[in-house]
This record gives sequence, C-alpha cells and structure tokens, in this order.
Amino acid sequence: MSLNLETYLLDAYEKYFEKSLIHKRFTHNEILPLIRKFEKEPQIKIDLAGHSIENREIYSLRFGEGSKTVLLWTQMHGDEATATMAVFDILNFLSSQDEFDYLRELFKSHLRLIFVPMLNPDGTERITRQNAVGIDLNRDAKKLQAPESQILLNLVEKYKPDFAFNLHDQDFRWSVGETNKLASISLLAPVYDYAKSVDESRLNAIKLVAELRNKFEHYLPNRIARYKDDFEPRSFGDYIAGQKVSTILIESGRDINDPNKFFYRKLNFTMLLYSFMSISKNQYLDFDESDYFKIPTNGKFMFDLILKNVLLEKEGKKFHIDIAINREEEYETGSRLPFFKSCILDIGDLSVFSGIEEFDCTGLEIMESKILQNTNINENEINEDKLKEYINSGYLFVKLNENMKTRKSINMPINLIGKDKSSYTDVRLNSTANFFLTTNRKIEKVLINGWLCDLNDYSKVRNGLVY
Repeated sequence: MSLNLETYLLDAYEKYFEKSLIHKRFTHNEILPLIRKFEKEPQIKIDLAGHSIENREIYSLRFGEGSKTVLLWTQMHGDEATATMAVFDILNFLSSQDEFDYLRELFKSHLRLIFVPMLNPDGTERITRQNAVGIDLNRDAKKLQAPESQILLNLVEKYKPDFAFNLHDQDFRWSVGETNKLASISLLAPVYDYAKSVDESRLNAIKLVAELRNKFEHYLPNRIARYKDDFEPRSFGDYIAGQKVSTILIESGRDINDPNKFFYRKLNFTMLLYSFMSISKNQYLDFDESDYFKIPTNGKFMFDLILKNVLLEKEGKKFHIDIAINREEEYETGSRLPFFKSCILDIGDLSVFSGIEEFDCTGLEIMESKILQNTNINENEINEDKLKEYINSGYLFVKLNENMKTRKSINMPINLIGKDKSSYTDVRLNSTANFFLTTNRKIEKVLINGWLCDLNDYSKVRNGLVY
C-alpha cells in the first residue's frame, strides 16, 4: 500500500478529522481537553514541557519507542494554526484501530514521534505572530529570551531528534516561481550557514522534501514551491539544522474560498504521515538531491485584485491607471471570527505585478461613491431591496442616526457611518476600495470593500465596514 499511501490517507482523512476544531482561531483552552483525552490512550504519553509567559501550559505528546526520533512543533507563530489542527487529526489517527494498523505498528517500532501543539499559546490568544511581550519566537534561537523558545531548545537537547518538522502558515499570496500560480505549500530543508552547505543531515532533509514534492505534485499541480533559503541565524529551523538534525519546513498557504484552511489541514495530515512512513523505511534515500533544487522557489508577491487600465478623473485631468487591492483579516473586539477590510495598496502602472484576480477595465471609468445622508435610518431598517436601491443610486456608504459603538464590520454589502463619525469616499492610496466602474455614468460593476461585483449580485461580499 505504501506506493499509494498518500491516496489512501487522503481518502480516509474524514475519519480522523477533529470535529471540535472547525474555526482556525481556536484558543489554548480549546486544545487542553483534546490533549487530556489522550491521557487514557496507552500509546500516547503526555509531558508538560513548560509554561508560556502568561503561564499557559505547553505540552509534548509522544508516540512510539523506535530508534529514530521525529520532533514536530506548531504555532510558534500564534496566528498560524493549520498544522495544530492537523496534529490533532494525526493524534486521532495514531490512537485509532482500522486498516492502517500496519502503519501504526511501523511507526511504533521504528519512530519516536514528539508533537508540540501550540508552542506560542499567548500569541494564539491575541491572534498575533509574536508572544505576549512581542517576541517573534522564530527570531529568538540565539538569545533565547522567551520561555517558549527555551522550551523548544530543551526538547531538542532532551530528545536529540533525527528529524524535525517546523510547521507554519505563509502569506498565501506568494507565487510559484515567476508563474501566476499561488504557492499552496512551500517546503524547505533549511540551511545552517551562509554558504548553504549540505552535510549528511541536511541531505536527508533535501531528499525527503524532494520525495514529498514528487508524491504530492499530482494533487497540487504547479502549486508546490521551495521556500527561500537565505540563512537566518536567529531562526530555529536554521539553528536546529545546524545541530545535525534533518529539518523540514512546511509553510501552508490558503485558498480564498477556504478561510479555515481545511484543505491545507488535510494536506498537512497526509504529508506528515507519509513522511513518517518514508523515515521509517529510509525510503527518502532513493530520491535525488537535484530534484530538490528543481523545485521553483517562492516567487513574486501577488495582490488579491488588480484593476487594469481604468479611467480616473481628478482635478479635471484624466488618468489611465491600474489599481491593486488587498483584503486583510481583522477581528472585532472579543471575537475570533474574522472580517475583511480592503485597502488600495498601489495605483499607476502595475504591469509588472500580478493579481490573484485581474479585471480589464478598458472603457470603464471610476465613479466615487456618495454618502447617503439620511439620519432617520437605523441599521435594522436596511434590507435587500433597500441595499439594491442605495447601490443602484450610487451609494456605498449610509449615514445612520445611531452610533455603532465599537463595531468595525457589518454582514451586509454596504458601509455604515455612525451618527457622530465621518468617512472618506475618494479613491486614493491606503483607502478602502468602495467605488463604481461606469460607462457614461452608467454603473457596470461595483467594488464593495474590495470585492468586484456585478450590479445587483453582491454574493461575493463577505462584509461591509462600520465607521
């Protein structure tokens, strides 16, 4: 079965999916019961590895007593949760009994697997990359100021792993090489010096990455990249690679219609289990070093949307320009469900850039939105018919007769301005993307918070903004 193991695992994945983790912004408190449920599982040993700055527990979980040790850690960046979800799916797999029992026995007899889910629980609580005092743990391998960094180093020194997996999420907008394909997964065998030397341990990592690319390219055609390998002495991946540990970095991207990254969670689950099989059998040794260096690196940075060749009139002058727009996740106070806020990041000749979505605006002119200044409107009075009426009349902003307290978003394709607030509606750098595309003042398309829509079809819009 090993020749097609990845296919069998992908097909069987739903059996092991941890159903309590359905939103990527779960908290430390939500994974504690998932860890504790394995206390009754004799195959999995739980150890308290230490505490974060804010005294949250950081655990390691062990499976197997084989001669090769594999250390894996997730969420050293608190806002990168994909691999944490996948690790709990893997733990469910390891504690199950079914047609994959032969694989569990293989792991148990050849490997000692050490999982550290959520190395940075304080950052996870804040939905930030850094820990509670703002330290990027992946830039703390030299000074070791953070207790979380010290925990990881202690685990490396205690278990002396043969292989290490450093599991991250990358900005999903990187391309594969110079193509216009987004990098779904980026892999790397980190370097350990400026010369990018290749010793035996790095060579093993290189061969395993080459194998993973070979096996998974079928599922991600032209979507697997090699992460850039500039030496960073403060980085744990680079530091651990310098300790004669075969280190593999996995960076997961995101698809626009998969905000909770279920697909990439499934890929992490499958890639890691496949890697365990390869390490158990030394299968990676059959792959060629040269195949690793043929993997295209992460290339250019793409925008969410580029409008090409649109006419903009300012101060009586006309300009044919391109406009680049991104939509970033933000959070309401106390909420862990994201909303999106658009931003115009560049204006002018953007012919050297690419967009995940591009639209040729030849023959179209920008018409800026008006603000509906009717102080008798309340939010609960706005319905679908009203929305169409407002938008068809050139309004993407509605002034209310109430203030919206601390809210920043609304689940409607319109922007609201509180009674005592104001907002700018002109098209300029760093403003939100809310305007119309017209021919002879007739509305053809509408931009609502960065989503390009047909008139009267606003189904793509996730949310409007509140000012």
